[in-house]
Amino acid sequence: MKIKLNDMQFHSYIGFYAAEREVGQDITINVTLTLPDCPLETYLTDDLTQTVNYGDVYDLIATMATAKNETKLIETLAARMIQTIHRQFPNEIELVTVRIKKHNLPIAGILDSAEIELEG
Repeated sequence: MKIKLNDMQFHSYIGFYAAEREVGQDITINVTLTLPDCPLETYLTDDLTQTVNYGDVYDLIATMATAKNETKLIETLAARMIQTIHRQFPNEIELVTVRIKKHNLPIAGILDSAEIELEG
């Protein structure tokens, strides 16, 4: 089974340039959690302990995405998110895929956004 958290919007302080880390910018994050295969009956129990509470995952992502620190690359942020999710849910999740889209880039040109995808 897969759980997808789509189009989470945050004002982040990630960036290579100091101004990006001071002023911040908007990013969009998508996370896909791949859980081990279970019989359909597992989900028919209607029991949250049989799956992953995606509200908890959202809280982890939000905290990391909005933190003011010295992280410069969205690639680094994605890798840290994957590690943190695996640490928080060591037996419940097989694979985490994180996509981060950075808007309003400090690039001289016409460009809507830049996006990375990392899984682990």
